[in-house]
Amino acid sequence: MLCKTAGITFDTIQYFNKKNPNPSVTPQWSDKPLLKSWEKTRPTLASRARQDSLCPACVKEARESIIKGEKDWRDLMHEKVGEIKAQIIERDGQVRMVKLPAARPLRRHDGH
Repeated sequence: MLCKTAGITFDTIQYFNKKNPNPSVTPQWSDKPLLKSWEKTRPTLASRARQDSLCPACVKEARESIIKGEKDWRDLMHEKVGEIKAQIIERDGQVRMVKLPAARPLRRHDGH
């Protein structure tokens, strides 16, 4: 009984919030207001969606270089350190991220 009443109350409040919503908050870092939950859309799923990913070894190398003072931390603002392309695929009933090979900025790929 209590759950049913709470559900009806929630649905009623949601109805009126959609009819007369409060203005969205605009964060300092953005020139546009945040979207309301009903305004958000989900990304379309493709059979082979491409994403940006991070190479774990590259990120570790970049971190160590910064800690050792060999590289300036401000380079991270302008360079895409450790960023590689990846594909999201379905294999054997599971969703997997397959990282695509790319030249890494701090390590050579010829085994040296």
